Amino acid sequence: MKKRVAQVATAAAAVLTFGLFTAAPASASSAVCESWGGVCTSSSVAANSNHTVCFSGHHKALSYWGRAELWDAETGVMVGSFATNAWEDKSSCVGGLYGQHYYERGTGGYFYGTVWN
Repeated sequence: MKKRVAQVATAAAAVLTFGLFTAAPASASSAVCESWGGVCTSSSVAANSNHTVCFSGHHKALSYWGRAELWDAETGVMVGSFATNAWEDKSSCVGGLYGQHYYERGTGGYFYGTVWN
């Protein structure tokens, strides 16, 4: 933990001193999947150092339901999925992943979901 804090402090100092806005060491990233029609696809995020990616989803309209799916961007294989509805915001994390990039696909109308590492 102390090492990570030191890395963040060093990178922040570099950004302030040299204007290196791309030097931020944060490994966490996220992408949103939002649809008003039938299906949406998020942009991809990299798996974290624990080889885990999480995703969530729900519907914004009461009469809609569908699925939140996590896909491996390199192989095109679905690695996680769950049913979604408007009454609850569900999330799931999938570990033991070997690929580098993953994306979320949401089905059903008025879907809103997030994929993050």
